[in-house]
Amino acid sequence: MPMTESSKTFVQFRELDLEWEMDRYLVKDLFGKLSIAWYGVIICIAMIVACAIILRNAVKKEGLNLDSFLDYFIFAIPLGIVGARAMYVLANLKEYQTFSKMIAIWEGGLAIYGGVIVGAITVLVVALIKKHKVLAVYDAIVPGLLLAQSIGRWGNFVNGEAFGDPKIGCSLPWAMWVNGTGPVHPTFLYESIVTLVGFLIAMFVVYRFKKVDGQVFAFYLIWYGVGRTIIEGLRVDSLWLVENQLRLAQCIGLASALGGVALFLILSLYGTPRVAPATASATESAGDEKKENTEENAEDEAKGEKAEPKVEKKNDKKAKSKKQKKEKKEKAPAEEKAEQKQEKNDGSEN
Repeated sequence: MPMTESSKTFVQFRELDLEWEMDRYLVKDLFGKLSIAWYGVIICIAMIVACAIILRNAVKKEGLNLDSFLDYFIFAIPLGIVGARAMYVLANLKEYQTFSKMIAIWEGGLAIYGGVIVGAITVLVVALIKKHKVLAVYDAIVPGLLLAQSIGRWGNFVNGEAFGDPKIGCSLPWAMWVNGTGPVHPTFLYESIVTLVGFLIAMFVVYRFKKVDGQVFAFYLIWYGVGRTIIEGLRVDSLWLVENQLRLAQCIGLASALGGVALFLILSLYGTPRVAPATASATESAGDEKKENTEENAEDEAKGEKAEPKVEKKNDKKAKSKKQKKEKKEKAPAEEKAEQKQEKNDGSEN
């Protein structure tokens, strides 16, 4: 979504008697060059909140190691941003004739589905390298992603974008006017609510009762796919697959929803029942305990090996002693006979 040239956004909900005038920038011309937009700040907050939820799910619900899981963020977040920018540029290629324009992300222009698709591919590759269960990793990510999307839509509100088509209009009490244009549907708000409700369902219902890895991911594909397909039809600033005929986000959303239904059915019929994993800390404790037991057993074996030679030596001494006694007993009669014979000889001589 490209940002408007003006740095001010004026939003009204006339039926509700609400209006705001907002500056799109938190900080302007810092050090003469740097400006910080509210949109960027809101996106950063959304990412931080999402990462916290995702890590909690990965460690507590999927039994994955915290340090190991951080690698997903290192690769998926920057590549996801590249994907979001790439989809937007490709859908508006006529407007981006130079490479410098294509990478000027600070001028606005991101497509959330591009970020989700590239991020999902990145997660798949990392999971295969780490030999993690791909669907379990996707399940851990989904709730955090939904909440991040919900928060991120408020960046559109500050920028005065992602609202409804004036040609469609809006006769509802919450109709909005953006910089004098209206009444229109607050489609940014619709999507924020849809993803927030999706987060609550995914986190506290689907995740709690899931039987097979991948069911939370399938729920995301269906829920967001259907929601985005409906809401996109109201927007004024859609990306077009076929100009004024086929909206890109609707095509992806519909395919996503159908894929999610197929995945959910396949997992329900043929998926391997999920075994609740131990947490990473419990696994580490078990590993430490096993290590201690192994060390103790090794010490016992070593003591046993040391004790065996002593027993053998003791047995050898006993055997030798018995042999000597036996030899003495055998020699005694022979010595007596020899003495008696000697005495006889002495008597004969006398």
